[in-house]
Amino acid sequence: MAPISSRVSALGTISSLTIKPPVSEGNTRPVYEMIHADPNTSFRWHQHDYPGPLARWNHHPEYELHLITQSEGRAIIGDHIGSFGPRQLVLVGPDLPHGWFSPLKPGEVLTGRDVVLQFSAKWIDCLMTLCPELGGLRNLLQESALGVEFTGPEALGLGEKLKAIGTFQGSGRLAACLDLLVTLTCAPFRTLSLKVESKGLDSPEMQRMSGVITSLMAMDPSEIRHDHLAQNLGLCASTFSRQFRAATGDTFMSFLHRLRVCHACHLLASSRLSITEIGAASGFNNLSNFNRIFLRLRGCTPREYRRQAREMTAFSPTGAADFLN
Repeated sequence: MAPISSRVSALGTISSLTIKPPVSEGNTRPVYEMIHADPNTSFRWHQHDYPGPLARWNHHPEYELHLITQSEGRAIIGDHIGSFGPRQLVLVGPDLPHGWFSPLKPGEVLTGRDVVLQFSAKWIDCLMTLCPELGGLRNLLQESALGVEFTGPEALGLGEKLKAIGTFQGSGRLAACLDLLVTLTCAPFRTLSLKVESKGLDSPEMQRMSGVITSLMAMDPSEIRHDHLAQNLGLCASTFSRQFRAATGDTFMSFLHRLRVCHACHLLASSRLSITEIGAASGFNNLSNFNRIFLRLRGCTPREYRRQAREMTAFSPTGAADFLN
């Protein structure tokens, strides 16, 4: 067995702590995304590649239903950090920061990785008023302030309905969208973020830290060092910590713990490494510290998590995907 220091990360091999330019120029700019609505349509449906100008950590006032068609990686949705895989379907509420980051080989492009449906609060509120049959959406839309992930075999069908919208035009596209919305009202889901984002999303701190967070999502968490990050930005450690918290509403160490536990979850579910090796590969300096932080964030020990993940894998491949998030 190769030593941990030379082992490939579950999300790709990353050997440098330098703050790298994000995958697109837009990632270093303010994370606010302006949705340009077509006056002849009720909503916006599109599919885009990764990397690309739309594939970034961003927020906007519209609701967004987001499907990943291929690849794995890490997602950040509000204060949630988790792994994602193909067919993940998430509903993001207005102005909840979100982004999906896939490890790439040099020059690699994932064609059509993201399928997105975006609609305004005004449009969906008017629609629910006119169509009482959509009243079941109200609870779902409220919960989307924390980010909603659809679960179980139903999520696969929802994803297919979302992709199919792109095959229609005009009134046919509207009918397909209404069909999807009706199906969403009775689909099982879980919330992702623990708190609603309340910070100034266009603050100078957020603008500066958006590129940092984009880079952090691509790094091997065992190699991330607080003082190195601050130095790369030309800041002292205390100033970096203050700006990070002002931008994200969270301390840097809390963010890093969630990133490391996310990495550990992926290894627990997908590798044969020992618990001790996984803790070290995820950046925890000792086993007791790993167990304590994992238990606090996941509600179970790493060993219990691995057992549950293996049981779910044996029972249902789609159910096992929940353990990677």
